[in-house]
Amino acid sequence: MARTSGYDGARRALDAQWDRLLAALPGLDPAAPTSVAGWTVREVEAHLTATTAGLARVLAVEAPAKADTDIEGWATAAPTLAEVLDRDAREGEADLVAAVAVARAALETADEDRVVQQRTGAHTLLDAVRFRLVEGVVHGYDLGIDPDPVAQRFAVKALVEVLSARAPGHAVELRVPPYTAVQVVEGPRHTRGTPPNVVEMGPRAFLDLATGRAAWPDAVADGRVRASGARADLSAWLPLLA
Repeated sequence: MARTSGYDGARRALDAQWDRLLAALPGLDPAAPTSVAGWTVREVEAHLTATTAGLARVLAVEAPAKADTDIEGWATAAPTLAEVLDRDAREGEADLVAAVAVARAALETADEDRVVQQRTGAHTLLDAVRFRLVEGVVHGYDLGIDPDPVAQRFAVKALVEVLSARAPGHAVELRVPPYTAVQVVEGPRHTRGTPPNVVEMGPRAFLDLATGRAAWPDAVADGRVRASGARADLSAWLPLLA
């Protein structure tokens, strides 16, 4: 079956991010702390091992014919699994090399149009790959590993999609250069000229805010976020994964 550019692009980006993680992990101290409260390098790797192995596992079993949720549904359900994920990270095996090898083999023969059943619902395979991209990029930062730029673009756009679903509208222009610019938040529509309400930040700042690794007031105060206009405050919707 012909592969769509969206799926192929996401697959290649996930491969590239996996390569970055696998290249850097051997040089890290497994007992060193990370940006994830209470998790060492070993525990972050164990978490990534579990979610990567999970992708291969869901591809090996039957799933519903149709997806029943999307990226916003995943973002809503994922935080409810915090206790399970923490246990997996603390008790599970940290062997991302093996998990990536199995997942790559599973994806190589997978039908991109199929649905996979995850703990967060029945998702398209493309969305399941995008979830791993978000995890790979964000946890890469937790480990001090700079992301693959294309992988980072997928992660940013996936979480911007969640924000757009939760705060639909046209009152605020959110800019995350060089990846995306969208209008969000209910209110008057902007049609021409300089938007009256603009929020601009870099990809790292957006991902940190979206995942609760930074707080809105701190990011505005230190310049990571540039917000102008009476409605240019997104703190009511951030973080997205919490």
